[in-house]
Amino acid sequence: MNLKTAYTQRYVPTKGAVIMDIETRLQQVATVINQIDDPKVPRNIRRQAKEACDNWLLNKAKKIDVRIAMAQSKLEELYEDPNIPPEFGTLILMINTELEKILTEVL
Repeated sequence: MNLKTAYTQRYVPTKGAVIMDIETRLQQVATVINQIDDPKVPRNIRRQAKEACDNWLLNKAKKIDVRIAMAQSKLEELYEDPNIPPEFGTLILMINTELEKILTEVL
């Protein structure tokens, strides 16, 4: 699964199906976030990306808009880390763009 696949997902008109589709898209984004788990990426960045994914993005105990916004915030912090390899910085920007699209649909 890659981010391009997550971009091509579309919505079903019923409200319940939209939420289900958003959860599916968030799961796809989480799969892409897990690509940061690469030996070229410093350990602290990998750990923080996993925490952003597990503690916020996939945490169904919290409201969906809060989950998305907090995951974006945590990933933005990682993007600003000077030790992140450039290709993974680009990946984080793509993930944040997709999360922003999902967030605007939720609100």
